[in-house]
Amino acid sequence: MKQNSNHKGKHSDQSSVDQGLGQSANQSASDSVSNKSPAVNAEGFSASQSRLPGDLAEQWLTWQCRAIAGIIRGAIYFPNDNGGLESAIATWPDDSEVEPQLLVAANQALRENQAMEQSKLSYGPKKSRTCDIVACPLTVDNKLVAVVSVMMSTRSESQRHVVLRILTWGGQWIKTLIEQVVANRQKNQIFSLTLATMVLRHSCARVAAIEMANRLADQFGCERVSIGFRQGLPIRLKALSHVTSFDSRTQLVRRIEAAMEESVDQVSIIVLPDVSESKTIINRAHCELAGQEGCGGISTHPLPGRHGFIGAITFERESSKPFNEQELALCQSLVQFIGPTLELKQLEERSLWTKGGEDLLRLTGGVFGKSYLKIKVTLALMTMLVIAASVIDGRYQVTAPASVESSIRQVLVASQNGYVKESFLQAGDRVEKDQLMALLDDRHLQLELRKWQSEHNKIEKVYQEALAKHDRIELGIQSAQLQQIDAELLLVKEQIAQTEVRSPFDGVVISGDLTQSLGAPVEIGQTLYEIAPLDRYQVVLEVDDHNMAGVKPGNSGKLIIAALPNESFSVSIDQVIPIAISKEKRNYFRIEASLAEHSSELLPGMRGVAKIDIGEEKLLWIWTHALVDRMKLWFWSVGF
Repeated sequence: MKQNSNHKGKHSDQSSVDQGLGQSANQSASDSVSNKSPAVNAEGFSASQSRLPGDLAEQWLTWQCRAIAGIIRGAIYFPNDNGGLESAIATWPDDSEVEPQLLVAANQALRENQAMEQSKLSYGPKKSRTCDIVACPLTVDNKLVAVVSVMMSTRSESQRHVVLRILTWGGQWIKTLIEQVVANRQKNQIFSLTLATMVLRHSCARVAAIEMANRLADQFGCERVSIGFRQGLPIRLKALSHVTSFDSRTQLVRRIEAAMEESVDQVSIIVLPDVSESKTIINRAHCELAGQEGCGGISTHPLPGRHGFIGAITFERESSKPFNEQELALCQSLVQFIGPTLELKQLEERSLWTKGGEDLLRLTGGVFGKSYLKIKVTLALMTMLVIAASVIDGRYQVTAPASVESSIRQVLVASQNGYVKESFLQAGDRVEKDQLMALLDDRHLQLELRKWQSEHNKIEKVYQEALAKHDRIELGIQSAQLQQIDAELLLVKEQIAQTEVRSPFDGVVISGDLTQSLGAPVEIGQTLYEIAPLDRYQVVLEVDDHNMAGVKPGNSGKLIIAALPNESFSVSIDQVIPIAISKEKRNYFRIEASLAEHSSELLPGMRGVAKIDIGEEKLLWIWTHALVDRMKLWFWSVGF
């Protein structure tokens, strides 16, 4: 039915509503005929069943909104335990955003416990459109199950009442829909119970599988249902629906077995046609089976057992009737008990030798106890390991955190009080000899320089006049003043030169960053940069105090830097500083070591792990000496 957002008059609206009501009633009647199910008594309708499923709520809302002309949007809400409404469980149209006015109207209808209507409300972008909203509670057997709220084009009060009556009458479908769901669920449970009883009645696994295949084929309308069991690695077909015997060498049987193996190997359910179009599932064998037999609808489920999968079950039917989600879910629920049941039947059919061997093993386990056997095997292995470790020598190495430090550090300090003008380098940058690193503000020094230059020019003029008059006394005085001013000028020029911070040699800046301190004051003697040469590094190890035994100058080892995990560097201990350092809840000694060869990839501040070779020791001592030493110290401290 075509839906119009604007109506020209009352008669047009009433006609559209009446036509929608007729179509709604016809659709309800047709749905009731097409969905026949066992009746469910009203007395058996429990509170747990009064909650409308989401898919049914969406289906019901779609029916109503399509049946009533002029509906713009609609939503169904569930009441929660706090007396409010949850977010919309179903909306119409599906891809539309729910207007907040719908929720407001639904809450009002819930509070007043009756239908309500609102007219000429603004909505949409910039509130430029108008609409009417009606909302009413939906009840089943006097129990509230949901609240429906719809937005429609503006109309008269009588027409809004008609829409409310349609929604109220349509609420009676909800009970029928829920009863159909409950009936279908009960029907599936009865079939599952019947199938389990039938399987347990047979003593032979093959006969039980054949009858199970027949029942499943009838239940799901399949052309063929196949059940196969593992025999080692391959799967062999054991039962076909409505067939008592078959030739295992035929092409059909081989293709069915290949499809089963394809599903079990991937540990997944394979369905044709594949609606999900998943690229991670391989279904080549299923496509070949469908192409040979013409059965386009195929579903294969692995059969679970106690220790993995024992086989698979394949459903086949016409391509015009593919498996839907509800049928696949039901098949999977049946497979969950079919697998263990058939496995139990197979275990009962084992030969006497197999049963006798397992009974003997069980008897032995009962006499000695499986747990005791595991303990004994574990103890034996541990004893052998201890004996081997006590006679085999190994390299004893002391592991300690290590860092790369520069053996020489040049500190650049401020030679005078001033302000930072410019900074060109920061920590981590490489520098060359005499490279400009930073500039201090020299404006006051430049003024001082001009001052003394002016004084020099003034005294120079007086000196020239005295020289012209041959006044020796005045010449001596002015000559002394000129020397004093020249000294002041030399001092100021030296101070101006010292405002340029330059590198004394080639190296790398290991600390200092003035880029964030432009204009900041510095005092004389304040550290500006620290520079280290690129070819003079040492490695500092932090050896724990309980590992110091045996560590001495001359020991060699290997160093791995965290930033260079694929390279190792040879180191040799130069000096053991006999002063313990306590830091971060650990005591360690500072060990200085030198690198066997210089590497341009190393930089000061890099950290890693070093292993120092101490000598040959027994493996048992290497593994346990730290624990033994700690235990000895503890026993001694408590007085043993």
